Amino acid sequence: MHDLPLAAVLAEIARARAARPDLDWAAFDRCAPVTAAHGRRWSFPWHLTASVFVVDVDGRRTLLVEHPTLGRLLQPGGHLEPGETLRQAAERELREECGDAVADAAVLGDLAVDVDLHAIPPNPRRGEPGHLHLDFCFLARLPAEVQSGGELPTRWLALDAEPVRGQARLARIASRLSLDQSPGYRGG
Repeated sequence: MHDLPLAAVLAEIARARAARPDLDWAAFDRCAPVTAAHGRRWSFPWHLTASVFVVDVDGRRTLLVEHPTLGRLLQPGGHLEPGETLRQAAERELREECGDAVADAAVLGDLAVDVDLHAIPPNPRRGEPGHLHLDFCFLARLPAEVQSGGELPTRWLALDAEPVRGQARLARIASRLSLDQSPGYRGG
């Protein structure tokens, strides 16, 4: 049994939706209603995931992981474990993938800064069909001098670097961060 704290997860989603109406909530609406089953990795055709977009304290670089299955650079993240909220899953994934030093130094936000529904290709090795991840991404600020040491190789890249700009979701989050730091910008 997978004990998704459904009320807490739904409250997280409601807070993020109220605070960030500019996000692509249509992705979430296509999947609603969310049930406790959607916290399970084996819930198909879609399930919940959580991730973290890590930026340095100057807001100029991001820390990405080399994803072993998808073969590209992504923000740290993954599946929910029993009993976790979205934010707790994001925090755990950051620790696992980037190491204790990164997770201990990171200042993780309370609200998701992005929501995305994306396709995951079939993985015959794991017996997984193609499916969808409804991912909630949180923001973490981190001093760039902190060394990662988790289970995945990591790379610091400028927010305008091709591996960031070349992926729609990473580019979208990076653009929002750039706007948020512009003089006179009021958010949204």
